[in-house]
Amino acid sequence: MVKEKYFLSLFNDLENYLRITYNKGDYSYTGFITKLYQIKKSRENMIINDMENFEIIKQAAQMRNIISHNNDVLIPSDQFIKKFETIVQKITKPLTVKDIMTSYESLKTIGLKTKIKDAVNLLKSSGFSTLPVIEGDELQGLFTEKSLYDYFSLYQAKSITRDMQIKDIIEAIDLNNHPRKYYEFVDKNKSIYEAYQMFNKDIKQRREMLLLLVTDSGKDYEHLLGIVALRDLENQLIN
Repeated sequence: MVKEKYFLSLFNDLENYLRITYNKGDYSYTGFITKLYQIKKSRENMIINDMENFEIIKQAAQMRNIISHNNDVLIPSDQFIKKFETIVQKITKPLTVKDIMTSYESLKTIGLKTKIKDAVNLLKSSGFSTLPVIEGDELQGLFTEKSLYDYFSLYQAKSITRDMQIKDIIEAIDLNNHPRKYYEFVDKNKSIYEAYQMFNKDIKQRREMLLLLVTDSGKDYEHLLGIVALRDLENQLIN
């Protein structure tokens, strides 16, 4: 009975989470399988969208019904329980952006007086695709390998020299930059799945977002805690 009880507790955790989370905080009395299909159709949950995970959850629902009515008929295997346990934990206790972000203390940063040649060299040597511009402990902008192209698109008659400073091209890299938008501020407790959807939404709107700026509650005036790039999320979601 130990395996059956643990399996049922896992299923109850998942069921309660899905019924409440995907019903605006109120408990939904819709049939579980119907609710599961509704969530999959909405594409709101990446774990459920995965066909293998979806099939395992459906199998778990069938097993729950059998065990609940005849607990001596079916005993879930260790292998199935392990797979199901992983899925339940990913759905009900997802990692947050705070868990995977590159912390502020670990960031490679530049200042307004940094020379452009030094910023470009730091991009190449660090392996980062973005360098936050910090002045007086405040985030002023984001320098990327495309920042120089953006500057040219804004001021086609102007030129750039290697000894120019970051402050000289600030219009192309500040937090309201044009023509590209490289970032979005995000609450530190937002799940990695919600964060990934933010990137997907941006792609659908044919905009470009390279990273998320993590603050306590996602406000642009709050202290920067860290950054999350799309590849950070993909690494977590693939593993």
